[in-house]
Amino acid sequence: MKISHDFTAKIYDPVLYLALKPIRIGVIHELLGYKEKAILDLCCGTGSQLKLLSKYGFKNLHCLDISDSMLNIAKKNNFPIKIYREDATKTGFKNEAFDIVIVSFALHEKDRITQEALIDEAHRIIKINGLMLAVDYAFDNKAAKYSKTLINIIERIAGGEHYRNFKNYIQNNGLSSLIKKEKFKLVKHRRISSGAVAISLYRKVIIMGSNLYSLTF
Repeated sequence: MKISHDFTAKIYDPVLYLALKPIRIGVIHELLGYKEKAILDLCCGTGSQLKLLSKYGFKNLHCLDISDSMLNIAKKNNFPIKIYREDATKTGFKNEAFDIVIVSFALHEKDRITQEALIDEAHRIIKINGLMLAVDYAFDNKAAKYSKTLINIIERIAGGEHYRNFKNYIQNNGLSSLIKKEKFKLVKHRRISSGAVAISLYRKVIIMGSNLYSLTF
C-alpha cells in the first residue's frame, strides 16, 4: 500500500502524537543545557519537535525537509523557526554552521546510501565541538516484543520502499552500523518506548594526525 506525502503530512501528528510525545520530551531533556545554541532539525517533517523546543525557550532553531507537504504544516502558527526546503544529504549550509543537529526518525525510512550521505552531511555542518542527537528504532533484546510488533505494523502500513528500508535498517543493526568512530563519539544513550527507541547523543570527532579528539562546549 502506498500513501501519498500529502496524506501522510496531514495525519502524521494527529495519529502519532501520543506515541511521539514522550520521545519529543526526551529530546528536550537532553538539550536543556543548550538553549542558546544553533540547532538544526535535519529532515524535520512537520516541525513538531522544534515547535516544542521553542515553547521551552530555545531561540536559535532551524528546520529542514524536502517535502512541501510537511513544511506547509511546519510553517503553521508562525513559530520563530527558520525553515528550509532542501535535500538533507547535500544542504546549502556552510561547514560547521550549527552547534547541534537533530536526526529524528529520518534514517530507518531511507536506503543505505542515503543514510550514510545524511550522516556525513550532518557531520560536515556541525561545529567542531558540536553534537548530533539521533533518535530512531533499536530492535535488540532490550526492546519489548510488543513494542517491536507495534512499530513493525506502523511501518508496514507505510508500505513499499519505506517498509523495505525499515527492514534493512533493523537487519543492519540500526544506527550503530552507520556511525563511524572517526567522525562521532557516543556521549549519551538511553532507551525509551519500552526500549524500542534510542535517543543517542554524539559529539563530533576531530581528526588530528593519527589521533581522535572530541571537545566540550
